[in-house]
Amino acid sequence: MAKSENNEVMFGARGRVGNLVVFKNFGNNQTVIAKRPKRPDNPVYTAKQIEVKQRFREAVAYAKGVIGNPMLTEDYQAFAKPGLSVYNLALADYCKSPEITLIDTNNYQGQIGNQIRVRAIDNFRVTEVKVSIYDTTDTLLESGMAILSANNLDWIYEATVLNSSLLGTKIIAEAKDTPGNIAVETVAI
Repeated sequence: MAKSENNEVMFGARGRVGNLVVFKNFGNNQTVIAKRPKRPDNPVYTAKQIEVKQRFREAVAYAKGVIGNPMLTEDYQAFAKPGLSVYNLALADYCKSPEITLIDTNNYQGQIGNQIRVRAIDNFRVTEVKVSIYDTTDTLLESGMAILSANNLDWIYEATVLNSSLLGTKIIAEAKDTPGNIAVETVAI
């Protein structure tokens, strides 16, 4: 493997030359010249690799759909940083599910109007958060959609049903992003 640093002739070269060598660029003005990697003729994939390949195919289809939808393209374009296309942002968004980092039950005492705060983040946007409250026997007491707070990070759910037996109550939060990926987290009181 050869490295070329700040070489004006080779600067920015990338790709392959026949079946011999490949040129790769790295961020610090380096061009690496390497022997072309050999791939097996009939590769055998593991179940996990097949799953990842399928997920990537779905991500590509989603990203192409975003490009074909002017409203979604506009939404993604607003978040695209310089050098990042709408297609790449949509592809990354499909591949990454939202993450629930906090379910705050400090203000929930089982009374109507008590609030549960859920913090959900995503690399693009969380579109909705659903909160479900189960009693000690795993019976659903209530379920509903949380409302995005002013900080655009926390989602607030207001209880609508009286819960007289607070100890052992389970709170389940589900966060959904634009492509439909769902993250689920549970806390017990």
